[in-house]
Amino acid sequence: MKVAVLCIGDELLKGAVVNTNLTYMGQQLLAMGIMPVLSLEVPDQPSDVTDALQYAMNHADFIITSGGLGPTADDLTKQAIADYLNCPLETDPKAEQAVRDRWNSLKRGELPLHFLNQALIPHGAEALLNACGSAPGIHIRTNTSPEKHIVMLPGPPSELHPMFDNQLLPILKAHLDTRVYTRLFFISGVPESRVEERTIPIIEKHPGLSVAYCASPEFVKLFLTSEDSSCVESAERAVRKEFAMEMLSDGASTVAAEILHLLKERKATLSLAESCSGGLISELITEVPGSSAGYLGGIVSYANEVKQNLLGVSEETLRKHGAVSAECAGEMLSGVAERFRSDCAISVTGIAGPDGGTPEKPVGLVFIGVRCFDQSLVTEYRFRGSREQIRVRCAATALNTLRRMLRGEKL
Repeated sequence: MKVAVLCIGDELLKGAVVNTNLTYMGQQLLAMGIMPVLSLEVPDQPSDVTDALQYAMNHADFIITSGGLGPTADDLTKQAIADYLNCPLETDPKAEQAVRDRWNSLKRGELPLHFLNQALIPHGAEALLNACGSAPGIHIRTNTSPEKHIVMLPGPPSELHPMFDNQLLPILKAHLDTRVYTRLFFISGVPESRVEERTIPIIEKHPGLSVAYCASPEFVKLFLTSEDSSCVESAERAVRKEFAMEMLSDGASTVAAEILHLLKERKATLSLAESCSGGLISELITEVPGSSAGYLGGIVSYANEVKQNLLGVSEETLRKHGAVSAECAGEMLSGVAERFRSDCAISVTGIAGPDGGTPEKPVGLVFIGVRCFDQSLVTEYRFRGSREQIRVRCAATALNTLRRMLRGEKL
């Protein structure tokens, strides 16, 4: 199966919105063993939409579009594609009722007639009802030879993601040429190049196995794909053995989720003292549902006065070593653990840039302290990149260090 993705919207080309939909769809497709043959970002102009659709249909047999299905004047995707396929728009009764129910749930008064335009569906197409918004998705089977599939999805990620998972994926699976078996693993604390190096012997022992890697500061995603289920099962056992200490637990898709799982197992608690990370670690922790079971809270201590008054960092330490020092990170670590009475703690202090660096303490210098029960560790790092990259790498490193300590590694 050849899949193409068309992301429609002026805001994408203007840079006003980051195209997270393409990232999400690409990851979900890759987990099925499908790599899109192309992706295009298209303006909100009917001619541009149809030109892109024609190009995609010449190269793929399954085209997914996002955006342009709403009730406003710039939502032109549906009409443009219907005109191109010579399929007149018709009111779908179930879609109309869903749109009415959505409007009534918003309690905004009388229903505007233009809002019902979202219930118009090309003749012969299937409406994919939207549980998280008002605009239904649309599944079209063309009358061309060979048959093509066009699935139109709404643009807001909060609507597209559940529709992609719950409605589009079953359609894709039903039309796969051959059944594909996949496995996904999250390998934390190992560079992508090293993951690949350690995976090569596994690939060599499993003919027909396809492997893909996707790196981030937090972890490397490792995908296994094959048309042979026994091949994937055997490779899975080998991967689990090879990366036993670095692999996140089943069900954990972030290091923060893994940490909260480990804290729960040990009936332990966590507190944070952040400076240059600016609360990012706390954000990553609290993104996980149920995080309050293990996470007590944290202090974002940018100013030296806050480090002194709330965390107990001594004036002498700040005068002699400075706020960006191993000594300060150590006292921040002890201070936050004592004040929150937590079993585990993380402290971070550094220079995220782009200004503020010196030859002795350059931009990217970060000290990370981690406590896990009676074990404490303060480590110096030199991160590269932009301010945001430094903060993200700092948070990922801090969390992964705690994960390793909770798993019993001696660092």
